Amino acid sequence: MRGYQLVSGASGVFRAEEARLHRGRTDTEHPGYSGAAYAVLEEGAGGQAEWEVEAAAPASATLALRYANGGTADRPMDIAVNGTRVVAARPFRPTGGWGSWATVSVPITLRTGANTVRVTAATAAGGPHLDRIAIS
Repeated sequence: MRGYQLVSGASGVFRAEEARLHRGRTDTEHPGYSGAAYAVLEEGAGGQAEWEVEAAAPASATLALRYANGGTADRPMDIAVNGTRVVAARPFRPTGGWGSWATVSVPITLRTGANTVRVTAATAAGGPHLDRIAIS
């Protein structure tokens, strides 16, 4: 799977089908996703989606995650960049249906060259469905 894109200066969008998934899969059952598929992380803590992002220079950036949560409870996820957790158990609130998508944003810091962005389900319910990440 690919997932490398130059981020310096311009926004980088990375779709679910470009991610490396651990305890997850891609699916197309629910509408409204933006690429060829979205990522479904298995129930249980530890399911992950990971993207490789290339940056031309060190930069402060915003990571926007587009997700759907058709359940009735938050589905918290840890967010890490280059192996360092930048947000612990970030709540991904219910969106009203698995085909209803929302976006959450967090500040991150990128280094020159390759950067690894990883989201990990933090509770037994697993993570939300993931459509894409965008870095700006």
